[in-house]
Amino acid sequence: MQPDTCHIESLIIPKQSLDRRMDHLGGCRMTTMDALDKTLSDLHNKAAIEVSAIVSRNGVLIAANAPTDAKTFAAMAATMLGAAEITAEGLDQGVPDRMIVESCHGRLIVMGAGKKMLLAAMTEPDTNLGMVLAELGNTIKEIVSIVEPS
Repeated sequence: MQPDTCHIESLIIPKQSLDRRMDHLGGCRMTTMDALDKTLSDLHNKAAIEVSAIVSRNGVLIAANAPTDAKTFAAMAATMLGAAEITAEGLDQGVPDRMIVESCHGRLIVMGAGKKMLLAAMTEPDTNLGMVLAELGNTIKEIVSIVEPS
């Protein structure tokens, strides 16, 4: 690893970008990983989310507010969204905004979060989908601002 880079699993982020993304909250500087963890925590506080994960497009778990099997959850979410994107593009439907899997036990929602990440979340089956999607959209903007600054 070069001395001026920082690895987040499979992502390489220039150190200068990492330094620019440090947040000041309550007088404490936050690392990128701390900021991503806080973003998921905030999501759980605002929406009826049971499980969430920030995942690289190739399925590597970056951050999670999930049970012990978070790595499998991350890999499967990335695989499912990738398959949905390839299918939609193959049918000339463009890139999907999200993939939603519904069952009697809940919903799995997977959305792209910039070029390198995705956000996966699970909700109760009777949760207001519109409100959850709005909060997921806000969370994605926050994730992108952390990992892909302008």
